[in-house]
Amino acid sequence: MTIHNTIYVDETRYNLYTMPHKALRRAQMLLLGRLGSVDPEDAVAVASIAADMRKLIAVGRGHLEHENIHIHEVIEAHRSGATERLADDHEEHERDFDELSAMLDDIEMATAAHLPALLRALYLRYSLFIAADFEHMVEEETETLSLLHQLFSDDELRLIEQRIVASIDPQMMMDHLTMMMPAMNHGERIEMLGGMKSAMPATIFEVVCATSVRPFLEPAEWQKLKGALAIAA
Repeated sequence: MTIHNTIYVDETRYNLYTMPHKALRRAQMLLLGRLGSVDPEDAVAVASIAADMRKLIAVGRGHLEHENIHIHEVIEAHRSGATERLADDHEEHERDFDELSAMLDDIEMATAAHLPALLRALYLRYSLFIAADFEHMVEEETETLSLLHQLFSDDELRLIEQRIVASIDPQMMMDHLTMMMPAMNHGERIEMLGGMKSAMPATIFEVVCATSVRPFLEPAEWQKLKGALAIAA
């Protein structure tokens, strides 16, 4: 187990990892909880978990691709070999996704008698994946972010993030938004939505809030956010 005596945090600099990683951590933990408590005899619940895990695997694969292309490549252009360990982790994650997908295939084809054991195995395997992924994301948010801060200005980091956002399909972007909103704190929500509000026609922004923001927040959180952004009801 890796022991981190010093955690790099610099709140004065731009962090392009925080919001997507918060979303992934929250979604993974919620899914693990559901997987641990699901009734094997509830076919609807089992099917729902399988579908949600496949969706989260797809999000994870896209996240790896975006980091490989838009972050690792620009780092390598300035510091050759600096992302080798991250690349190894990403390759391991891809193998994890393949294995988890195969386990889901088995669950979807299993008889009722075999489901409890298969679900238990998936629960344990997914726990291992999350443990590895959480450690990987901490490395990115500390060691890799420190390197990014040495190599690039905040404006350059924002441009990198903008290229990532531009490469994501609009519907997938809305799916990401629904994952990120409940994982963020109030200030982070204002930062993200404030930028979106200034860049979108008002009617489109209101639709985004109605479909991808408000339903995924607690009522008190929404009212606080609505007031801060002066969003029309």
